[in-house]
Amino acid sequence: MDSAVGTSPWRVGGGSPPVVDIAVPCADESRNHVLLAEWRRQGGESLPMPRLTLPRYEEGAYRVRIRAQSMLDIPIEDQYSDAVAGATGGPGGHHGDRIVTHVTLSGEWKFASRNQQARVGAGTMGVYRNQVSWDFEVARGTRAIAVGLPANALRFPSNTLAVTAEQASPAARLLLSQLRLFAEVSDELGTAAATTARDATVELFQGLLDDQVIDDDHVAPALWRAAAGYIEDRLLDDPDLSPRVVAEALHVSVRTLYRVFAQQSSSSIMAYVRERRLDRARAELVSTRLTVSELAARWHFADGSHFVKAYKRYFGETPTASRRR
Repeated sequence: MDSAVGTSPWRVGGGSPPVVDIAVPCADESRNHVLLAEWRRQGGESLPMPRLTLPRYEEGAYRVRIRAQSMLDIPIEDQYSDAVAGATGGPGGHHGDRIVTHVTLSGEWKFASRNQQARVGAGTMGVYRNQVSWDFEVARGTRAIAVGLPANALRFPSNTLAVTAEQASPAARLLLSQLRLFAEVSDELGTAAATTARDATVELFQGLLDDQVIDDDHVAPALWRAAAGYIEDRLLDDPDLSPRVVAEALHVSVRTLYRVFAQQSSSSIMAYVRERRLDRARAELVSTRLTVSELAARWHFADGSHFVKAYKRYFGETPTASRRR
């Protein structure tokens, strides 16, 4: 554990000692009270403890270590924790009214709030609203960089509690490079330079959020309508209508297109294409003399059998039954 913390390029707090460095025997009946008392003694008012529940084992100890520094009003913590469960956020939450990010370097965090869950393993990062209450679990040997931004400094996507991102994504890499560099040079920065670094960090966080989530109050409805219109125009003529084709036509990423359909439609994009082809095929089934096989070929189903199965699953009756009615 110690070597992992010492050799990582992430070293928040420079060479300063940890703000909190606690080991509590897991067999101690009063382990939770001991942890809280020691945390308060070491961290004081500047580093309040989340609501934690330590597991009980016959041997071994729970270990937590935190190094901390701040980018003006943005706290940054280098955290190590053994396995533990707890809660954070909500009224009186220990991070206050902030947007909190965990950049997981090893191990895993699991967050759950209302109907949303987020899994933040090594190589990923999670950004979540701390204004709501979250239950969390930390795997043994988990190390993360936690960053808390003032909630009023970011435009967090509406109707979204948490956002996850791959640390290897371009927007995340740019942000993490900024945080690493600040950790290295923070002691040398004057007030003006620190202010500039703080403002740049907020903008990079905003760029990450904008890259990961389409705000459904603004962009998503219009983008969904554009995608639906493009699909409708090409249902008959384009047998290779795919998410990639639609995304390229609308000049967005395939990932963005998937997110928009997840927000705006009960169907995935390919399910939507299939359903619209079935709707159009049914209209021709009852208004023309085309055979089932001809309709299957015309609307780009593999064969008549596949068409009949998809038709029955979607409409609850066979094509023959629809035509007879």
